[in-house]
Parts: sequence; C-alpha cells; structure tokens
Amino acid sequence: MGNQNKIIQQNIENIHESNQSYVINLDEIVEQWILSIWNKTKTKSLSRLKHEDLLIKINWKHVTFKQNNINYYKSSISYFPRTIFRTNFDNKTTNEHSYTFTTEKSTHSIFKFIFTRSLYKSEESTIIFHLPKQIIQQNNDIQRKQAIPFGKDTTKEYEKFWNVNSQIHVPSQTRIIAELNIDEEEFHSQFFVFIQFSGRITASISTHQSPNTYLKLINGDIVQIICQAMKNNPRLNMFKLIQGNSPSIRFKIYGKCLFRYGIKQNIVLNQELLEKSSVFYPNIPSAPLKSCY
Repeated sequence: MGNQNKIIQQNIENIHESNQSYVINLDEIVEQWILSIWNKTKTKSLSRLKHEDLLIKINWKHVTFKQNNINYYKSSISYFPRTIFRTNFDNKTTNEHSYTFTTEKSTHSIFKFIFTRSLYKSEESTIIFHLPKQIIQQNNDIQRKQAIPFGKDTTKEYEKFWNVNSQIHVPSQTRIIAELNIDEEEFHSQFFVFIQFSGRITASISTHQSPNTYLKLINGDIVQIICQAMKNNPRLNMFKLIQGNSPSIRFKIYGKCLFRYGIKQNIVLNQELLEKSSVFYPNIPSAPLKSCY
C-alpha cells in the first residue's frame, strides 16, 4: 500500500508543478479603491493616520456570485490494481480442508481540485462541481455535487469499505495464498468555469488600535470598482464587463483535478505445494493473517 500512496502523492505533485497558479485577490482591488476614496475625503484631523494604521473590513454579502456548469476537457482515465489484504491457508494434513476467508478493509477515494487561475476574497464563496457521470456510477455513495471554495486548492477523501466472506478449499499438503485485490480508476482532467458577479460592497474603516470605532463607512458598486481597476492595471484584463440592464463582471476560472477511487474487488488465489514452499517460508505458521496495511 505504501507504494500506491506514493504514486497518488506523486500524481498530485505533478499536477501542482505543471501549472503555476495565478490568483487575483478581490479584497486587494477593493481595498485600493477604498483607500483612494479615503485619501480624497479624509478630514484634516485624520490625515495624520498612515495607511498601515487603518483597519479595513469589507462586507461582500450584497455581492452575488453566479456560475455556469463546470466544463471538463483533456480528460484521461488510468487503471491500477492494488492488493489490500493477503493471507495464507496451510493444510499440512493428508486430507482436504475448508477454511473461511473473511475480512473487511477500507480504502480512500481521493478527489483533488487545483486552481491554476482563480479569484480570492476574504468571505468565502464556493464553486459547485458536478462530478462526471461515469465517476458517480462507480461511487454511488459519493454526492455528485461537490462544493469547493474558489481560489483554494482542496482535497476531499471518502472511505470505502470492501468485504469478503468465502470458503477456501485447500488440498492436502498445500498452501493457498488468498488476496483481496482492488481495481482502482484514476481520472485526470482540466476544467474551466465562468463566474459572474455584481452588487454592492460596504466597508468600514477604523484603526488597529480601536477596531470598533469606525472612522468612515464606504459603499460602492463592485462592477464600477473592477472597471476602474482594469483601466489602471492591464493584468486585470481577464475580467470582462457584461453589459445589460444589470451590468456584471465575468471571470473564467481554470484548474485541474485528480480523482482516484476503487471500482471493483477481486479475490485472487494462488496455490503452492508445502514441500516446495517450506524452504522459502520456514517460519510462517499455518493460516497467518497478513494485512497489506
């Protein structure tokens, strides 16, 4: 199992390394706008305060974020066998014997979401991922809708149980090596989703020394704030203004995902004559239980 975990971790690291993330901090954009308003409207008595003295709290509750469906592309699927339990049944008698091969083991289904271009804000918002249908068909116990904070790489794990209860018939002077194997599927994909938002932000300005004493309250239209920032910073041309009766800002989020989960269990039996195997297993007692964990 250790090697399998190393493979999973390596695949996750490969996703991280293949694309550097680019995250636009919406709080920073709004704070710059707030400071510009503050500089224009502050009284003479407040001019002594430096920017680092100020405590700005932004309220996003009146800004609405909407998304369209997640689009998966460049998807690929790989398959991996995995042994999660192994035991031996030794029959040193002259007659055939029956043994019960019974165990319950668990594996973890891993769902990794990595953003390569996204937004961030202090008040958390989520993106709803609808997992591909073929994944849900293999994992009925996992919800198709996965809520992921945008701009925040996230790993979700779900425990899945595997059971076996079978009769094993072992001939005379024979060892049966019984394994519980799991077939795992690994889904790699890139994705994109459009986020559209509009509304008004409100912000309070105080000082770090007196955080509950408000010096000024400011509110503004987030669409106008973003448009103004776009004029001053060409790197923000990733935002698109959507005209209409209620103008909004659109942003295209990119990312990658890795999903790994078990899809099938197999019982594998191998047979050896004890006379031949005793040289290689001189200290193994009859029917020991060996877990691959």
